[in-house]
Amino acid sequence: MQQDLSDLIGSIYDCVASENLWPEALSLINRKANGFLTTLAVFDTNTRAARLAQVACDDVEAIKTLMQHAKDVPFFHLLHRMVTDEPDTLERMFHLYGPDGETVWKNGALYRNFHAPFQIVNSIDMAVLKRPNRVGTINISVQYEPSDRRVFNLVGLLGPHIRRAVTIHDMFEMERAENAVLRDVIDALEHAVIIVADDMSILFANAAAEERLRDQVVVEQRTGKLVARYPYAQAALVKSVGVGARDEVSLGAAGIDLPLGSSSHPAVAHVLPLQKRVQRERFESRAAAAVFIAAAGTVVQSAIDAVAALFGLTGAEKRIVAYVSEGRSRAEISQAQGVSDGTVKSQLSAIFDKTNTSDQRDLQQLVRDITPRVRRP
Repeated sequence: MQQDLSDLIGSIYDCVASENLWPEALSLINRKANGFLTTLAVFDTNTRAARLAQVACDDVEAIKTLMQHAKDVPFFHLLHRMVTDEPDTLERMFHLYGPDGETVWKNGALYRNFHAPFQIVNSIDMAVLKRPNRVGTINISVQYEPSDRRVFNLVGLLGPHIRRAVTIHDMFEMERAENAVLRDVIDALEHAVIIVADDMSILFANAAAEERLRDQVVVEQRTGKLVARYPYAQAALVKSVGVGARDEVSLGAAGIDLPLGSSSHPAVAHVLPLQKRVQRERFESRAAAAVFIAAAGTVVQSAIDAVAALFGLTGAEKRIVAYVSEGRSRAEISQAQGVSDGTVKSQLSAIFDKTNTSDQRDLQQLVRDITPRVRRP
């Protein structure tokens, strides 16, 4: 089972180099979730145009019908309110829409022309990218009523890995060829990409990365190794590269939208593990990860987003940190979340472990420490 999961995550990361591999990866996800049809899309929220659109289904007619009515989603304006890495069903969208959400859905063209004829009972949906002017989602259409938590847990586990691959794709909008080699693509990019070994030794840096290393504002080279100037970012980079080299499955949300901490030259980094890409002879044997550095303005982050990125927090943990930063007590957090005090206590314990803090006051101080260092203009 673990090997199957590792292979699936590896297939997701392969899509960064070759966009045409997405149907294969989505087919694997579709089968794991016992889905009928799975789509992955990144939309421009102003025009509804798809910047990335991939689909996997064994029924060619179903794909054709979906493509004809893809823009008929009545909940399009609500997609930005979906939560990254947290899968849910259509009922979430009904709730967000309002009291008549289900009625509007069933009267819509997408339901009448696609869902009803192909006996789609529900779907498992999740956000995989959220930016001011675009949103990315994965949608697994199912012909059963999803109630098995194992399916939701699986999709949620895959969420950060899909998000990492989609985020890097969205950053660069690479020009791909059918048999593109990732390093060849990286070399031609205008954005900084640095390939490192598991000890952070720099094996390759494209021209944009060389400039970043020379100006020494957010990253620099010390004794041949990549070093982030911001201590929190350095610790997070080292951890993400190390975990990704050992076990891609365990990398999770770590190393995505990682703030590099410069107020004058704001930037974020994304860590793409390369272990399996090395095995397929796309890189030198020591390559552990590619560190993609996005330019200023690519991501607008709050301090809470920054803490979540730096320490690889889950969506639920991120919400807890937000409550703590507001000065709420454990009892108040429990009431706001609608969960038991024991659940909040357990979540806080996990957050303290990840952030190396000892209590809520310590965690509040961490948020305050990070706020001015990563604030975006």
